[in-house]
Amino acid sequence: MSGFVYNQLKKICESLGRHNDALYAVLAIAMFKGVMRPTFTMMDKESDPKSKKYAAFREGLTEAIAFGSYLATHNMVLPLAVPLARKTGASPKKIKNGLSLLSVCLTAGVVIPVVCNLTLKPIMDGVSKLYNKKDKSFGQKLDIKENTTQLPLASAIYSPKLSENSKNLLNTVRITSIQNYGMKVGG
Repeated sequence: MSGFVYNQLKKICESLGRHNDALYAVLAIAMFKGVMRPTFTMMDKESDPKSKKYAAFREGLTEAIAFGSYLATHNMVLPLAVPLARKTGASPKKIKNGLSLLSVCLTAGVVIPVVCNLTLKPIMDGVSKLYNKKDKSFGQKLDIKENTTQLPLASAIYSPKLSENSKNLLNTVRITSIQNYGMKVGG
């Protein structure tokens, strides 16, 4: 590696290390997923074009929601750093870094799923209506085929300890097989 490239790489790494924040990592991931997942979805030559358009748009929208959610929760939680540092006597920088990590975890585990559940369907329905004026195939019911396959499993008997009242209702539960459901989207 040349000296110039090495020095530039060193400066970038030192800068990222000084300003290390969990938020930066998740924002970068959301940005790359928001670009790459729809791109790869659209590159699939075997999928139905209308299914690809719908799925790619939904994937991009999901990552846009994630990006905004990470920023919003981070900005709501970050002001708590100074008061917490005063109460605990800890360094405000350490409290800030800890809150950043907690906000990322809270956002990924709770906020993003809730926001997506509340917003994706209405947005996709609205986009489908707008798009249907131009292309009648976008957002129509997808052709979903389900295959069920029985997988044999050794018989097992489960006998829980039951109270006297429930012994008459249930003695054993026999599990003889499980079912594996496969789903194919598109044609």
